Amino acid sequence: MWEHIVEFVKQYDINRIIQIMRSVDWHDVLTNPICIGLVLGVFLFAVYKKKLKMLVSILSLVALVFLIQIVTPRGNEYVPKEKIFMFIGGGIAIAVLNVYLIFFRD
Repeated sequence: MWEHIVEFVKQYDINRIIQIMRSVDWHDVLTNPICIGLVLGVFLFAVYKKKLKMLVSILSLVALVFLIQIVTPRGNEYVPKEKIFMFIGGGIAIAVLNVYLIFFRD
């Protein structure tokens, strides 16, 4: 198992992962009927089974992906400090929301 993780990290460095995330056309993904059905199915399952932790985790992951997509520079651009502060603030907000909803709220 560990060897597979090491191979993945060797093959895809952080710049390659950011490039892959940038190349995804989110409009096509969000309008794909398979994606809509899968998301709707997971959402309905989480609501029906009252799995708040699973729902919060999935939504937080989606929010983090969009936050990374907004903040990361294209190519070798300079990252303005406003975007860095936005990333830090958004990351802290996501983390605090997760900690509160998963650990403290029952």
